[in-house]
Amino acid sequence: MTPRSLWHLVYPELDQIPETEHREAFRRASLCDFDGIELAGMAFGLIATSALTRYAVAPTAVGYVLEFLASLFLAVPLLAVLLGPFLVRRTRRGLRQYSRRHLFHEEVHS
Repeated sequence: MTPRSLWHLVYPELDQIPETEHREAFRRASLCDFDGIELAGMAFGLIATSALTRYAVAPTAVGYVLEFLASLFLAVPLLAVLLGPFLVRRTRRGLRQYSRRHLFHEEVHS
């Protein structure tokens, strides 16, 4: 699967926007405000990640560093899995708004 087809799989709204406008569409979509569901989901994801990556204070500096690194390597994928879908949802909504505000939608379907 090519990177281009992966983007279109995640963001099918790109099919309604000319390829030359994709960068601007993503820029504008990233400025879209989060809605209540997205904010609540992201808050839950942050709380869950912080609860799952808690570590006790190690008695030695080496133990502390090892616990910190283990938590870090666990937290990054957790954040991607728990927060990523809400970021994608917001971007897709922003791309739909961008498409509606421009005539691309009508040009594609005419």
